[in-house]
Amino acid sequence: MSIGPTKQVRQNSLYRQIAEQIKQAIHAGLLAPYARLPSVRTLATQYNTSLTTALKSLRTLEDEHYAVAKPKSGFFVAPRHHLRQKKPSVIEQPREIAPLDEQTELHMAMVGENCRVRLDLANGDSSLYPIKKLSLIMRQLGYSKPFLLGDTVKGTGYVPLKAEIARRAIDYGCNINPDNILVTNGCIEALSLSLRATVKPGDVVAVESPCYFVLLQMLRHLNLRVIEVEAGNEGYVDCEKLVALFQRKAVKVFVTLANVNNPLGRTIPSEKKAYITKLADQNDVIIIEDDTFGDIAFGEQRPFPMRAFSPNVILCSGFSKTVAPGVRVGWVHSNHYLRKITSLKYTSTMGSSILPQAAIAELLRNGGYDAHLRKLRRQLASLVAKIRQVVLREFPLGTKVTEPEGGYVLWVEMPETTLNVRTLFIKARNAGIGIAPGHIFATDDRYDHCFRLNAGFGYNDEVEQAITQLAQWCIQSLTGSETH
Repeated sequence: MSIGPTKQVRQNSLYRQIAEQIKQAIHAGLLAPYARLPSVRTLATQYNTSLTTALKSLRTLEDEHYAVAKPKSGFFVAPRHHLRQKKPSVIEQPREIAPLDEQTELHMAMVGENCRVRLDLANGDSSLYPIKKLSLIMRQLGYSKPFLLGDTVKGTGYVPLKAEIARRAIDYGCNINPDNILVTNGCIEALSLSLRATVKPGDVVAVESPCYFVLLQMLRHLNLRVIEVEAGNEGYVDCEKLVALFQRKAVKVFVTLANVNNPLGRTIPSEKKAYITKLADQNDVIIIEDDTFGDIAFGEQRPFPMRAFSPNVILCSGFSKTVAPGVRVGWVHSNHYLRKITSLKYTSTMGSSILPQAAIAELLRNGGYDAHLRKLRRQLASLVAKIRQVVLREFPLGTKVTEPEGGYVLWVEMPETTLNVRTLFIKARNAGIGIAPGHIFATDDRYDHCFRLNAGFGYNDEVEQAITQLAQWCIQSLTGSETH
């Protein structure tokens, strides 16, 4: 049977699109010089095309000197096209965070809503957490210390919990006074109070980009201006661009997730943390650090927070990512702003429930927390690796996936010519698949080809099929077999 004109045109267009995707991967450095290219059969399977079309793609790359063919071995990246194109340096300017457009507001509201395949949040299935042990401790405390429920909530938090937090902080390089700790309703409240205590409307705040979307909206509601500092090639914030802002007196505050950034999952090395804090102190820049993922970094040694390198850093953390998402117990430590932070909390939420604090204090005291963390880190590292492997296998050439150093999430960056993630998000939601679309992690559309995936709700056939479906939608958009 002969191929009709329309199908013939599509096949001719497809070989060129496949070749362009491989060229993008070469220019981006994802395919190094002399690296083996996918076989003819692999390309034909991935793009659902004929062996002839797949071979024509590789021959096209050879004709254009992007590939070399080796008899009986296949095709390889040519040595002359290995230099990555360097982007021109841009001086970031502060911008006001505009009110959410209707589409973004809708998408942000949908993230976290119930769905069939849970790939959108940044926490895990209840089976990951010591819920039974914690509930047992709470019942025992309810009987033995009923005043924990009956007393008025007041002060800066449960004293034994603050002592345990300070004791554990020594292990990650921080000598902090328990009296300078305030217990909050989760780490989000700790961040909000810290910002309100240190800035006024119109001030400029630097953040890592991509930036956790809740933080961006927090800055918007406080009428602050923001400078988004993108990650360098290493996967964490571009330190030179950041300290240049400090030296130009361009920002008042820097808010950071230095350990296991959300959504990139990367950790700033200790020498860079020391460099950043030194320049911040020299230029009177306040650092507010969210260390909520520090305890679930995958390495043998828990990474030091920035607070370990400067006593001026305001350190925020909590137990929602480690003990259980529903336990809204966070905390903030500051040597200089605690009185103001405490006053702000008193006039907003007044205090935090004591019984959960007492239960977590006991979990920290009896060693149960450390044993749980060791198990949790192993489980998350395994889940993240499995999800990452499926994405790399199923998504089109040119797709980048972060290698997280801890936590729950991966950041997926697709070729810029693929399906817009706003469209992908709605397609996924309609199919019962939850993802976090990239555009909510910035003040503009720079991440419209990116999205965040969560590995914390396990890996099974349904999860694998969901990721494969996401990949197929993207491949279809590249091959022109779908209009969007």
